[in-house]
Amino acid sequence: MSHPSLQEAEAEADRVPGSALSARLYDPILWWGERSGLSRSREVLLAEAGGAVLEVGAGTGLNVRHYDRDLVERLVLVEPDRHKAAILRDRLGQVNLEGEVVRAPASMLPFGDEVFDTAVVTLCFCTVPDPDESMKEIGRVLKPDGVLLFMEHIRSDRSWLGALQDRLRGLWERVADGCQCNRRTVELLRSGGWDVDITHVSDGALMPPVARPIVSGRARKRQGLAPGNGAREA
Repeated sequence: MSHPSLQEAEAEADRVPGSALSARLYDPILWWGERSGLSRSREVLLAEAGGAVLEVGAGTGLNVRHYDRDLVERLVLVEPDRHKAAILRDRLGQVNLEGEVVRAPASMLPFGDEVFDTAVVTLCFCTVPDPDESMKEIGRVLKPDGVLLFMEHIRSDRSWLGALQDRLRGLWERVADGCQCNRRTVELLRSGGWDVDITHVSDGALMPPVARPIVSGRARKRQGLAPGNGAREA
């Protein structure tokens, strides 16, 4: 199967919402959440990352210090926003970790089929405009026995909070670089051809109500069904 070139991916990345201001504000906005448990959740999740690792939507690099150097043989960090990608490169240097930074959207990954052992997505599926295509692309570049490790905020099952997230979706999307606060990411994964194992759910005060609960887990491509087939926005 043909795949996008690096030049095509970078051109598409330039169309992704983002700014120098939002990139600079990203870490301060998440500061309390990170100190209150998000950083620990990242550490636990990424303890399973090994082999050739692809992180999609790597942002400013809040995950990089949690990768196990003894397990990770190759690390590729994909981030479309040029401003966050610059911070990401600096953070790699700060922790003295070798990694490749590639500017590309999740729906257009400039890699061959079945290249990676592990894919990592944290607080990213909420933002991609086409989760169906993004999940399909991740499935394409993962090896048949590869694993997707994820940590995402999803629409709450609490009636009042879910209704609030539905109501605030448009406003939140405008102020948070396209983030969909009511996206049902776990359901999208399952309907898109993935077997999903939820390992942790946090519904505490790690994040503002509009961006919780946060679920962590792993997903594997379901045999006999190509990931991405059937997934639709919920």
